[in-house]
Amino acid sequence: MDLAQLSRREFLKAGGSVALGLSLLHRLPFEAGEASAATGTAPGPRYTSFEDLYRARWKWDRVTRGTHCVDCYPGNCSWNVYVKNGIVWREEQAAPYPTVEPGVPDMNPRGCQKGASFSAVMYGAERIRYPLKRVGPRGSGKWKRISWDQALTEVADGMIDAIESTGPESVVLELGPGNLGIFQAAGVSKFMMQIGATALDVDGIIGDFNAGNYITFGKFHHVSSVDDWFHADLILIWHMNPVYTRIPSYHFISEARYKGAEVVTIAPDFSPSAIHADRYLPVSLGTDAALALGACQVILAENLMHADFVREQTDLPLLVRTDTGRYLRESDRKKEAREDQLYWLDEKTHKVVRAPLQTLATGAVTPALDGVATVRLADGTKVEVEPVLARLRRMLDAHYTPDQASAICGTPAEEIRNLARKVAKKKTHLLVGWNAAKYYHGDLMERSQCLLLALTGNWGKQGTGTRGWNECGDAKHIFWGRRSATAAEGDRVEKTLAALNKRIQEKDPTLSDEMVAIERERILGSVAGYAPPIFYWNNHAGYDKVWANPAWGDRSMKRPFAEYWKEALEKGWWTGYTEPKPSSVPQVYVGVAGSTIRRTRGGQKQLLGVLWPKLKLVVSVDPRMSQTCRYSDIILPPAWFYERADFRFFTPSVSFNTFTDQAVAPVGDTKTEWEMFGLLAKKVGERAKARGLTEFKRTRELTRSMIELLPPALQKAHELLGDDLFQRAVSLTLPGLSRSLRRKVKYGDLYKEYTFGGQISEKDNNKALELFVADSVREGFFPEGTTLQTYKDKAVVRMVGIGKYDPAGLNVATDIHPDKTVNPLSWHTEKKIPYPTYSRRAQFYIDHPWFLEAGEALPVHKDNPTMGGNFPLEMTSGHMRWSVHSIWITQKLILRTNRGKPLLFVNPKDAAARGIEDDNLVRVWNDYASFHVNVAIMPSMRPGQVMMYHAWEPYQFPKGKSYDIAIPGMIKYLHLAGGYGHLNFWRWNWQPTQADRATRVEMERA
Repeated sequence: MDLAQLSRREFLKAGGSVALGLSLLHRLPFEAGEASAATGTAPGPRYTSFEDLYRARWKWDRVTRGTHCVDCYPGNCSWNVYVKNGIVWREEQAAPYPTVEPGVPDMNPRGCQKGASFSAVMYGAERIRYPLKRVGPRGSGKWKRISWDQALTEVADGMIDAIESTGPESVVLELGPGNLGIFQAAGVSKFMMQIGATALDVDGIIGDFNAGNYITFGKFHHVSSVDDWFHADLILIWHMNPVYTRIPSYHFISEARYKGAEVVTIAPDFSPSAIHADRYLPVSLGTDAALALGACQVILAENLMHADFVREQTDLPLLVRTDTGRYLRESDRKKEAREDQLYWLDEKTHKVVRAPLQTLATGAVTPALDGVATVRLADGTKVEVEPVLARLRRMLDAHYTPDQASAICGTPAEEIRNLARKVAKKKTHLLVGWNAAKYYHGDLMERSQCLLLALTGNWGKQGTGTRGWNECGDAKHIFWGRRSATAAEGDRVEKTLAALNKRIQEKDPTLSDEMVAIERERILGSVAGYAPPIFYWNNHAGYDKVWANPAWGDRSMKRPFAEYWKEALEKGWWTGYTEPKPSSVPQVYVGVAGSTIRRTRGGQKQLLGVLWPKLKLVVSVDPRMSQTCRYSDIILPPAWFYERADFRFFTPSVSFNTFTDQAVAPVGDTKTEWEMFGLLAKKVGERAKARGLTEFKRTRELTRSMIELLPPALQKAHELLGDDLFQRAVSLTLPGLSRSLRRKVKYGDLYKEYTFGGQISEKDNNKALELFVADSVREGFFPEGTTLQTYKDKAVVRMVGIGKYDPAGLNVATDIHPDKTVNPLSWHTEKKIPYPTYSRRAQFYIDHPWFLEAGEALPVHKDNPTMGGNFPLEMTSGHMRWSVHSIWITQKLILRTNRGKPLLFVNPKDAAARGIEDDNLVRVWNDYASFHVNVAIMPSMRPGQVMMYHAWEPYQFPKGKSYDIAIPGMIKYLHLAGGYGHLNFWRWNWQPTQADRATRVEMERA
């Protein structure tokens, strides 16, 4: 066959494995792929000439801009996509990133082996090319190809049935972080919000929530740009493995080291990142808090603390009552006073004075960091008060000297002392990923790490700080609120946002712009249907019994799980976010860009065993046959990254947003999500009309944030806000819908609202993108004059700001300069703007009654619970090098770069004690479940630790069950706390998430 004359039709007919030979720079002879009825591929010819393939790769018709819109955070890698005869021939890393700061290396090129082989996945045998309907039992693998009209009709009917029988909240959307761009995700969300579906919060789903950072700062969406790592003098790789997970960005660590920075890796195992570090500090599983607190003790004992930073930026000078252990509040001292007005002790006058709410500047006061004072309360009694730091110092001296900490964490005491002294003297950047977040007591680890940085003044300037993640820069707050595509409508939405902000600020004039944005998000997010997934799991998937198991839970808590759950609900801490409620049994599940059965801890047991039998319709929107697709009723196949125009999600981590243009026509009969859900909106209207239905009720509870805007009698919201303002506020997330929280929606209006009054049809992907870009410019993320053509010409556009309305953007709290790397929190350190915490400062003392009861008012160490049972091995996990989540996990060429199958990494001593040899098949079990897997003997593993890298599909395991089935997915009871400043849910933030690290297991040869 003459490859230069190969037609697109012939190429697609040839099947998935042919593309393996065409897509990468190193192509070798290969066998033809296996036929798959589900994915529509057929066997292809055998090629044996390397020379022909090599020569042909240098011929192409055109080159387009490309990127991969997957959650390989921070991503934003730009590629050149080469097209021949309508086929993506190959991709190469581009180098469009200009130098940001003189003397700092640029970001060119960005990419990894997954991006270099995406076209192989795109044309792979696992690609779904046509809508499919299940014709056998769920999971049987029996499918029938159907038309889009039939598929959308059946989905629309299922949704209408659910709305009419149970209510729109019984339609559940799980929108994952991968497989689609930021604009396509906006289309999915727009439709689901219109019908009033329950949208599960993505951070609750995947567990990438740094709870400890949130408890400390009132946010965790504050990140530096990756090039800012270059400015650090000390880089601590602590609960991260950037050699595996930050391939495009790792060079900044190497370049910083070449410049003179010291790199220290802290981990239980001698991780791949430890190999390239200057120093490796071993730490026992889940004991990182003890290590960090030991270093904090040294800093205080050796007078290495940055006292001025601590006084100004943290709550450590604030006064605490010695009788109750709670902050001294203005409401303690007088009637009708602010409950959150706290106090300092002036070191110069020894008087108790108010800590200002609207600034971090200490003014003429020097807040004392030690000492005791006596104050008179409103009832005439006298109590003693002392600074938080005094309590912290006593605790550290009593329990966390280096020798005591070493006995807990296993790190040599002298290494703890050396670490403390280095952090105190050097600009320190802490690279922490989402590993700590997945430990049961990961919040305590992160709070302790933040304390170490606080005592040494290590945030708010270049080369310092810690990180969570940040997705901002898109215009959803304006885009979703539009009723038309006109400039005047954009002005109207902006005015509505400004008016609502003003009303919130009138309620409390001390709030910063960031705090106002968070409060607005709490209000509008609840109206939009955002919900933490814990209620869905607890109420409908049987996790209530799992989480209440006293043998697996937190034995340091004084009461059983059920009591905390009950109290949290009775006190209204989660009002507005508990859908679907126990009475609203889910009817329709729609999974987009993710596989819930694979990634939900215990999902193969709880979801399939308890929830799935209740669901009348399961719909997966997925480009490849995932585990969840296998258990779906309808599969809707989307166009993929090179088949439509879109953006990688925007983040200051890279600060350049990347664009992918449409290089080729969509494979098979696939559609963009924008088109797919537009057609679904139209179909719902048509089917409702055919069934004689005209409208339905869409109901949302009043959230705590909304209630706080109401008068004491809790009158309807529009009576406070004014009818017009309230309607406009609701329209930000529910365009054109009715007048109150209990309102009627016309089925026939859904399509009109989705298409902005008919101005942008579902087929106008690029026209909608142009509006999306315009709104992003309007909100202040990108330069004036930026258009879709700008992206087509330049491939990347650098952010110029963090927006005016997006709380996630404002969480970065910094100005983006054209000639400097991005470092967060400078508004707090330089402009003295308060943090969005209860105390208005970086907060290390949480005097919520539950935290006091648990002994966690200050960060402490607690042992891992025995999740799964009392077994000798602790199973950990991590993001693998060979796939982004599960997207590349079945791609044969990538599989050939490793052993090509799931592996459990085991220490030689643990293997020998059980008679296990390398590559043996073993059975791994605990009191919850079991799975089978092959073993890789790895001396780098700590004895007692077994490592199972995540994202293998369950069907790739010998018995069809992945390691997630043995993880109960416990949630930390304490994270149900609410009603306390920043300890209240808002989208992507404060909520319990499932723990999986350090699950207890045992193994034996199978």
